[in-house]
Amino acid sequence: MRSDKRELDKIFKRRDRYEIPDWQRDEVWDVPRKQKLIDSILRGWRLPKFYFVVTGPQTYEVVDGQQRLSTIFEFLSGELTLSEQTAEEFGGATYAELPADISDQVDDFEIDFDEISDASDDELMDFFQRLQSGLQLNSSEKLNAVPGKLKDFCKKSAKHKFFKDCVAFSDRRYAHFDVMAKVATLEVEGPGTGLRYQDVKQVFESNAGFSEQSQVAKRIKAALDLLAGAVPVGSKTFRSRSITQSFITMVCHLQKTTSLKGKEQTIGAFAEHFVKSLAAEVEKGQDATDVDLIAFQKSVNANVKAGPIVRQQVLLRKLFQFAPDFLDAVDPQALAGANFSGEIASVAKAIRADIQAINEAYAGTHGSDLFKATSKTAEAQAVIGEPATNYDAYKTLVDNMYFLFWEGPGPKIDRPASFKDVNALRTELQHDTDHGNAKDVAKKKMKNASVFQKYAGTASPLVAAPARFQVLQLNLLREIRNDLQAMLAELA
Repeated sequence: MRSDKRELDKIFKRRDRYEIPDWQRDEVWDVPRKQKLIDSILRGWRLPKFYFVVTGPQTYEVVDGQQRLSTIFEFLSGELTLSEQTAEEFGGATYAELPADISDQVDDFEIDFDEISDASDDELMDFFQRLQSGLQLNSSEKLNAVPGKLKDFCKKSAKHKFFKDCVAFSDRRYAHFDVMAKVATLEVEGPGTGLRYQDVKQVFESNAGFSEQSQVAKRIKAALDLLAGAVPVGSKTFRSRSITQSFITMVCHLQKTTSLKGKEQTIGAFAEHFVKSLAAEVEKGQDATDVDLIAFQKSVNANVKAGPIVRQQVLLRKLFQFAPDFLDAVDPQALAGANFSGEIASVAKAIRADIQAINEAYAGTHGSDLFKATSKTAEAQAVIGEPATNYDAYKTLVDNMYFLFWEGPGPKIDRPASFKDVNALRTELQHDTDHGNAKDVAKKKMKNASVFQKYAGTASPLVAAPARFQVLQLNLLREIRNDLQAMLAELA
């Protein structure tokens, strides 16, 4: 056992490395209790010691202190507000609103922890029996006692070579079985089902006669086989339960309608890319901007019922963006699982709010709106939130984006990169590059094709699979939103 201290800012930026055991998730603190904890931190009062068990290279299981850690993550993410009294005393209701010297104190606040490694399950149990009232059985340990063939299938699957060769976290306290129990529950009941102990136990009991020859069993085994061949032996990619479960579930989802033969290398490369990107985004702390990666990590830390759905949608969107070739053969059902339409509508709604805020800020200085407030503007703002499902819808989308972001502000501003990309897409659609000498025409065509390639993963809308238009739409809307946010910050 090793004792140490660590600043909250460092913990927060590495929160993807701390696994929350299920047996601690059942108790959820109410808001006043959470506010009292943050109040204590603001006053510099020492917190009770945390206990972490090492599960892999720089990964830990939080065996004592989960609610405190979750509360800290909520506050630093801006999801928890302080009580009125504390907010008045310290100068802000949220972390972002606190004066810089106070937020710096929060960042630098140190927690005491003991790091436990190389302890057997029996030793760990004995330690916590001495420490407090005893270490409770976790959900996987209790599920192991539930009779039935689905339980047997999960135990057998937890011994698959994927877990032996490709998973970086240990099998302490049936951790691999825990992953498979959740995978099986989601495959049997669907992505919206709960994954707490009682939920999984009920699925185990109601499927006691489960067959290893069933479609669910075959799909899960095929997913494990594929992943075992997708990443090299000893890979550190699958270093947490949530990420491992999410990838197995994603592959199962794709296999329902799409042949993955020959895609092993792509999926393996994507897995490595995604995990590295997630870690890098989490490392940014308050400066993180990738909404999908933030949502993925938040679903892990919060452990809400919708978590598996959120993670699957994020993984599918990221996969299709990483390897657009998947979109050329993907079934509409698999595409629907990525929820591009919902995310497009969400970003478009945020853009409408940004435009309103920019107009208010701009009018305060210049006496007029930056973006024209007309019925045509309102119509265009609505259109950009409707999924472009075919070539004609794509043309309509680009026309409305051009009106909003190129014609709308006109020469009043130095147009950002995303606005210029909209202009390039429309120029190509209108064949405005066909005039002039051949050398200039070719140069313009290559430039415009590179813009479509940047957002859709292929060079021309004329040869693009319909699914690629939604990928382009979401990617471009997010770039536009980033530029609008930068404009708003500059105006403010």
